Amino acid sequence: MSKNFDTNIVKTLDRTTIRNVESVVPKKRQELLKWNGWGYNDSKFYIEDNKVFFSGSRYPIGNDIELPNFRKWIEKNFNLTPDDALEIPKLPTTFPEPILNETFYNTIKDMKMDYSVDGEDRLIRCHGQTVHDVYFVRANKFKRIPDLILWPKCHDDVVKIVKLADENNVMLIPFGGGTSVSGSITCPQDEERSIVVMDTSQMNRLLWLDKENLVACFESGIVGQDLERILQDEGLTMGHEPDSIEFSTLGGWIATRASGMKKMVYGNMRHCYTSENGDMQRCT
Repeated sequence: MSKNFDTNIVKTLDRTTIRNVESVVPKKRQELLKWNGWGYNDSKFYIEDNKVFFSGSRYPIGNDIELPNFRKWIEKNFNLTPDDALEIPKLPTTFPEPILNETFYNTIKDMKMDYSVDGEDRLIRCHGQTVHDVYFVRANKFKRIPDLILWPKCHDDVVKIVKLADENNVMLIPFGGGTSVSGSITCPQDEERSIVVMDTSQMNRLLWLDKENLVACFESGIVGQDLERILQDEGLTMGHEPDSIEFSTLGGWIATRASGMKKMVYGNMRHCYTSENGDMQRCT
């Protein structure tokens, strides 16, 4: 495989292949995903008649199948018993008041862009998935959470948002799947400016697909499992498979040069495509 990416192939692509993708993750993420940790609301361990089960049908251990050895393993390795279990925290009902830049906020409303100042929407987008983040959100210790959530639908929307934020000294944080352990999406707790999160989940279309050259273009907000499903429908696969593929996004993989425990087969995200001096290159 040639190292140099042939930019001329773009001229041969059928641009009618644009496909809207119904995301597995809804705009109201808390309807599907845990607000206080990792995973789906319907997938969890539970104890009944002193036996351990796993709920939901998303995973092989689910469907309420008894896990006879799991309790013994927990007790042996962690010295814990069900009696030691902490009470599951409840979703907060009070949230920090939003700090809104009036000019920015009013312009967004005039642009008819999807937005939210709802406390729940803001809280679940104020952090990533570090132990520190999960503890803080469970204990409701965050002093600063996003003040405004935006859902851009295309590249042009993002351009407008960035320009408007620059003009009004507003802080922007892009938010994809929220799986970050790098601290990059955790709101700075001493930030005095208005914090606006751009949730990219509505930017998840397949823009074009060139099966001959095995090249595809998706929007940055597509979730890993959605991207892989679309490619498999065409008899293809992405290759890059981070452990967070169920919830993380293509944009997040690229922005963080994503890796993972499964990298030994296909490599890290940076081994797929890189850009140097504006020239696209395909790795050998």
